[in-house]
Amino acid sequence: MKILRGFKNGGEKRLFLSFGIFNFLITNFVLQVLLLLIPTILATIISQLLNLILGYYLYGKKVFKFTRLSKFVFVKYLFLAFILWILNFGLIQYFFYEGFNKNITAIFIIPLLVLISYLSQKYFVFR
Repeated sequence: MKILRGFKNGGEKRLFLSFGIFNFLITNFVLQVLLLLIPTILATIISQLLNLILGYYLYGKKVFKFTRLSKFVFVKYLFLAFILWILNFGLIQYFFYEGFNKNITAIFIIPLLVLISYLSQKYFVFR
């Protein structure tokens, strides 16, 4: 399992998690402020766009040390973000219909989404 051995890279993994937490805190702070000022739909769109752009730069340049950020790489990152959103939504809906609480489900699927995100960025997006 070459992929799992590569995941043992503690420095890269720590950077990924650290920048992920940073990105989460920044975008959620912006979301909370915007929710006080503008309609919810605009606040969520703006915070998601910020999350997308900030994540693309931080993970590409700082975590995976990718020197050639391009439109093509951004499209791959955007595709991954869409897939992760679909997975997140789908899993929450599935478990909700099976009788589980949406909020608890969302918390429990975060590690799976983080793992998928890390491996996909490492072996697909920033390759």
